[in-house]
Amino acid sequence: MLRSLVQNPKVRARVLERVDEFKLNNLSNEEVWFRELTFCLLTANSSFISAYQALNCLGDKIYYADEEVVRNILKSCKYRFYNLKAKYIIMAREKVYGKLKEEIKPLADNDQQLAREKLLNIKGIGMKEASHFLRNVGYFDLAIIDRHLINFMKRIGAIGETDVKHLSKSRYIYFENVLKSIASNFNLSVGILDLFIWYNETNTIVK
Repeated sequence: MLRSLVQNPKVRARVLERVDEFKLNNLSNEEVWFRELTFCLLTANSSFISAYQALNCLGDKIYYADEEVVRNILKSCKYRFYNLKAKYIIMAREKVYGKLKEEIKPLADNDQQLAREKLLNIKGIGMKEASHFLRNVGYFDLAIIDRHLINFMKRIGAIGETDVKHLSKSRYIYFENVLKSIASNFNLSVGILDLFIWYNETNTIVK
């Protein structure tokens, strides 16, 4: 099934179009990078749709609004974790906004794993969120291990049963290496294979 998707011209065109958007993000300004970071903060323990709606509700207020305003906006647009995520967004803004791209891009250009380690210093950013952020700003050598990818790997027999909600760092890297091995069979970067798997699991390309 996955091989047929990878070889399907229409699906491949949609995936590569999304990849081009991520590459454009890489060339974009600090505001775009921080918006992508905020999105990844919002996706943790939430669905893509919920996070995307919340991000759109916030708009440019992620760059200047105080915590109470951010919290109230998240609450008004029915985002579940409005208290915690408002705190994380403000903490991230105080910690990295204005220097996010200048600090992360040189690292990621040379060593994406090192850039991911740096991002883990941001409250609310774990391995999945850091990998997601880097992929969305144009780096494709890290895996975004979520339940869809776990389910895919279990179904093809690449891994056994596991608890996706409590992945240790070492377990995450093990699964990432499994996916890299699968990606190499398709001559793809693991961050691009992710989009095909997501389409295979959800029939959408939205990440």
